[in-house]
Amino acid sequence: LSSKQRSKELVAMVDSGATTKFLHRRFVARNQVTMRKLAKPIPLYNIDGSENRDGTITEVAVLTMKIGNHEEEVAF
Repeated sequence: LSSKQRSKELVAMVDSGATTKFLHRRFVARNQVTMRKLAKPIPLYNIDGSENRDGTITEVAVLTMKIGNHEEEVAF
């Protein structure tokens, strides 16, 4: 993953079956990932349909993901 400020090679679970992409808040803090506030928060639900105890998603990070020769911008 890379941003305008830095790049980091890492191992990631690519097809987890989740309906979207996630970054853990500790990863964001440790790697000083720039976050962008969402205009409207996104509710977060568990696999059983119950609301997640952490509440809603209020920010996103747009990073460049590179796998082999493929590169694209991804919102987390």
